[in-house]
Amino acid sequence: MKEYTRLYIGVLNEYDLIASKLMRGTGVDFDDCLMLMKARRDQIDIERLRDHYRELVSYDIAEERIGIHIDRFIELLREEDLYG
Repeated sequence: MKEYTRLYIGVLNEYDLIASKLMRGTGVDFDDCLMLMKARRDQIDIERLRDHYRELVSYDIAEERIGIHIDRFIELLREEDLYG
């Protein structure tokens, strides 16, 4: 094994994955997020996801345009009976 002093390897968690997909906002991205929610619904807190998404979007120049994607996603979760 090699040892490196300046190498950082990070792994996205579920919140980061969903947020990044929703920021792009295509139909396929929403489908991917739904699939992840179905697989990990017991481990993902929707309120935490909403807060995380809104924080990330606040740094984007298109905040108003992409900020609504989380609301649409939560609507989809309700339609799929994944959120109360």
